[in-house]
Amino acid sequence: MKTFIALVMVLTMMVFTSSSEAAELVIRPTEQLPQVVVRENFIQLATTKLESVLRENGEVRRHKIEAVNVPAGARLPAGRIDYETFIPNGIRYGNRTQVWININVNGEKYTQIRCTMKISVFENMITAAHQIKPEKPLTEDDIRFEEREIGLRNYVYYTKAEDVLGKVVNKAVTEGTILYRHILWEPVVIEPGMPVTIRANVNGIQVTTEGVSRSKGRIGQRIRVLNSTSKKIIIAKVIDANTVSIGE
Repeated sequence: MKTFIALVMVLTMMVFTSSSEAAELVIRPTEQLPQVVVRENFIQLATTKLESVLRENGEVRRHKIEAVNVPAGARLPAGRIDYETFIPNGIRYGNRTQVWININVNGEKYTQIRCTMKISVFENMITAAHQIKPEKPLTEDDIRFEEREIGLRNYVYYTKAEDVLGKVVNKAVTEGTILYRHILWEPVVIEPGMPVTIRANVNGIQVTTEGVSRSKGRIGQRIRVLNSTSKKIIIAKVIDANTVSIGE
């Protein structure tokens, strides 16, 4: 039993010693490579480069830069050190962005350090203030502004109320859902059987005739319409609740 307890104590001491040594792992200079650049220097260089590019791109939204994978440090020979930083693949919001750092000693490239960083950008977006059912035109009571992180997908979001008011969602959405462009539709303004004016441009002259809708339609959508004069079914674009157009 004493032997077992002693073995447990030895193993415990080994675990704590190992953890402590791992936590204190530091790259130290050697006689051949007397200079050391630590991880914090790489993070600062990468962050400064990213901030510079963001400013050049006109980025004014709140953002956060985090280090994801950065080397612990580098040993260098004696001499004057300078750095060149660049972003080989461009900035990727919400995803991993590579920042490469060339380390020069006495004007000559000695090594290259590759840092993986993450840039999170935030914007006040329009979201659903409560659960919203399809085909209900949005009012100011249906929306609210919330600061959200811009996602990996290039979905178009809205920051102005006038851009969404009057539109409808194409599916039921829950409270807090970001109202992206692809889930918003124009409301139905023409129902089947409604009389409409058909507008067309013939040799530079605009002509009109009467017709009857054969399907429901939203502004900008193409629908089937019966031409009351020719008795033929045509495809026309919805201009407003009373007008459709051919050739637009």
